[in-house]
Amino acid sequence: MYLHRGSLSSAEIKSDLDFLIKLLENEGRKKKRWEVYLNGNEESFEDGDVHSHSLLMEHLAYKESMIEGLDEEKAITLMWTARFHDLGELKDGDINFNLKTENDDAEEAIHIRKKIHSNLKSDYVKEMLEKALSISLDRRNLPNEEFDYVDFFQSLEGRGYMNTAIKMLEKKHISQWNMLMANVFFNQLIPMIEHGKKYRSVRIYLQKNAKMISRGIENHFTHEHVHKSFEKIYGQGLEEKKKSMDISTKKIDQIKKAWEEFIEKY
Repeated sequence: MYLHRGSLSSAEIKSDLDFLIKLLENEGRKKKRWEVYLNGNEESFEDGDVHSHSLLMEHLAYKESMIEGLDEEKAITLMWTARFHDLGELKDGDINFNLKTENDDAEEAIHIRKKIHSNLKSDYVKEMLEKALSISLDRRNLPNEEFDYVDFFQSLEGRGYMNTAIKMLEKKHISQWNMLMANVFFNQLIPMIEHGKKYRSVRIYLQKNAKMISRGIENHFTHEHVHKSFEKIYGQGLEEKKKSMDISTKKIDQIKKAWEEFIEKY
């Protein structure tokens, strides 16, 4: 990650960045994402491991920051956050969105600070990584900053999930692609719509992908697909989980209606 070339003023900074990038590349390729939807030895896919996801997220952070008109400092901070927010997953791997808790985020942050951050030598890299952890895992905004980094980064994470769902719809990378897509739409469409009301970049992203999203909703976002997607996650524990989680036909219809209203308005 040499997107902020002005910061590479010392061999110490370059060495630390090389260390972080190689760590993501070497270990991140071994950590698959969406494993719950992979059958047996089914091959992973584009954005299907922690390394490739970190690359996509950094590119997304840059592109969407430019569309949003953020200044260079904010864009660089978001790019650092996007590239390195999943470093903690190098320890235990990806955790499905529905299973992840605040405690998981806290444990990932502890791992990064103890095992990775402590090995850095450059004050600049230490500071930037700490900002990334604060925004992505601590969910705490930076002091003396009016910009809501946490909220905007959550919108980037949502776009990262949506990218995977859209790619599944386009290319059907894996046999259970429709369950993966249904799960993403169920979890992310409403938050993305709400972010779209605040951020121009999110509105443009949703408008650009509107035809594909609408196609997925019309043909594959059914109660059956959503229910099966959660069966893959919770197994026999789904019936108990349903006492506190609404995955009814009514809920799915509400999501569909919210999307239709958003498209009509924007």
